[in-house]
Amino acid sequence: MSPYAQHLLLSTGRMDWTSRIEDERDTASWGRLTSEMKGILGRGGEFHDPYNNILISTSSFTPWEEQQQQSSLETGKVDAILFPAFKHIRSLTPSTAASTSTTTSETATSHLLREFTRAFLLPERLHRIYDGIPNAERRAKTRDPTVATNLPISVDDINTTTILICSHGQRDSRCGILGPLLHREFQAYIDSRCRSTTLEPADSTRYSAQVQKFLAAADGSPSSEPVPVNIGTMSHIGGHKWAGNVIVYTPPNAAALTAGARHPLAGKGIWYGRVEPCHVQGIVEETVLRGKVIRDLFRGGLDQDGSVIRL
Repeated sequence: MSPYAQHLLLSTGRMDWTSRIEDERDTASWGRLTSEMKGILGRGGEFHDPYNNILISTSSFTPWEEQQQQSSLETGKVDAILFPAFKHIRSLTPSTAASTSTTTSETATSHLLREFTRAFLLPERLHRIYDGIPNAERRAKTRDPTVATNLPISVDDINTTTILICSHGQRDSRCGILGPLLHREFQAYIDSRCRSTTLEPADSTRYSAQVQKFLAAADGSPSSEPVPVNIGTMSHIGGHKWAGNVIVYTPPNAAALTAGARHPLAGKGIWYGRVEPCHVQGIVEETVLRGKVIRDLFRGGLDQDGSVIRL
């Protein structure tokens, strides 16, 4: 797993995409937004920082405003989820200026995305290599959360565990086969015990009781209470040999099975590779519910402060 500070996932309502997401910049709002975000964060971009790597992916989650209609380039607003900040951002809008370039100039990039980057994606603390730069430049490279108050977006906390599975078949055929299969297996296993939720804010005070009911359903009969978990697929995250890629993000307020205790993986993201359908039950029971890392599948992890987790 390559180190990264944050993971930005753009909701598309699809499970597969062109090999390069940016190539859809003129056909879908999320394609344009991907292109613009990579333009300002990538090499040569206004906010490029090699010590603050932002992983940008697309996801199968359906944008909040577009659940009843197909997103279009003209009217579509893009939803995003951000880990390990555990934020659900609605109504991100790419620029309307037409461009066929895969990189975007400052004039073509929407002011909204630049301010969004300042408010959410820049580092809270700069790498020590920047110790000698002027204060004005330091401020320009550092996150400013106060900017968010003036943005025309909606931001909610994500209080549910999120399971993400690579399904990017046009990038890696193995992911295209395993991704949808694993998605069905996770959904079926959880549904056999209870039911999964959609990407909505959850009442975190009920988490522990819901988990206990999930574990109590030993006979496999459905429970009337949902286990707070989102299941979605995402675009390619690298490493063809690791096909069967799964990330489990556990929210910072997740409760442990012991009443009053914090979940061992609260606020963390755990990457698994070479996941097969036979591993699904173990991931749900051990990692999602009990907070245990499965060493044989472990690729790496991300702590809430952006530091890399190693075993």
